[in-house]
Amino acid sequence: MSKYIIEDALYATDESNRRVSFLVEDDKIAAIREKFSYYSHIRLNISPFIMTPSHVICDTNLPVDLDFSSFKTYFLDHFISKGCATILTSFTISYEFEFLGKLEERKTSLLSSPLDYTIGLSAPAHLITPEVIRLCKRNRVPVIWVEVDDMEAFRSIKWGWVKGLLYDYRITFVPFFTTKLDKKQKMKHLRMWQKTMSSENIPHFSDEMKQKVPMSISQLKKIGMYPHRGNFLPGGEISYNLYMKKEMDQSPDDSLFHYESHVLKCTMNRGKYHFLNGRTYFHPGAGKELKIQTPGFFT
Repeated sequence: MSKYIIEDALYATDESNRRVSFLVEDDKIAAIREKFSYYSHIRLNISPFIMTPSHVICDTNLPVDLDFSSFKTYFLDHFISKGCATILTSFTISYEFEFLGKLEERKTSLLSSPLDYTIGLSAPAHLITPEVIRLCKRNRVPVIWVEVDDMEAFRSIKWGWVKGLLYDYRITFVPFFTTKLDKKQKMKHLRMWQKTMSSENIPHFSDEMKQKVPMSISQLKKIGMYPHRGNFLPGGEISYNLYMKKEMDQSPDDSLFHYESHVLKCTMNRGKYHFLNGRTYFHPGAGKELKIQTPGFFT
């Protein structure tokens, strides 16, 4: 059994910063304390760096038909080089009967994934039906992207039925556009979305989700990926990023962490390097599906 201590870590997220140390046993966090003063284990002092949980990145347009070489390049460029260890993606349906087939197609496309993944649904407004909601609940699909280009179709959704089905599995709904509407029209559609979802008390995001950038803690909480991701937990797997501090940072504890302002030096995930000093590493098939049992528990 391998044991070591990660000590004097500046543990930073977009919500808080604090100094902690980790006792690691067999690539899992055994304990988190301010210090482990009386332990004789090997120590890894990372005080020169900022430590974050590895990122979750959303990519609803992840292709399903890439050959292995293209698949590897895509993951290295869009995820691994950004400190990502988990992706949030989706499958798309045009008809209700496609649900199970398209979901399985998406899962099959991720068999070689080096990263963990959670799968949501992207669908036009007219397919937000009670049966589709039941399928999402049955298959633990925690988030649905709803096309909001057509407001007439959106208004026809029976949100009363939808809300009634969410009592034991609070799926989060996210708007998206498939056409390039002008800014004024887009804002009009989003205002209608926000008004409807708020008045019906439906779990939702007020705006589109940004793609291919790390998700915030609040987003992870709403979907239910937190605390499994975006956090360090005793008993959890050790998965983290190390960022180089800026020389001008006199007291990084005084401000919240912004990943884009620092240089990524290392990504470690379950005992394997994914990124180290500018070099990316690809571990095919190491990823697994993260199924969300309780969406929105922390919201």
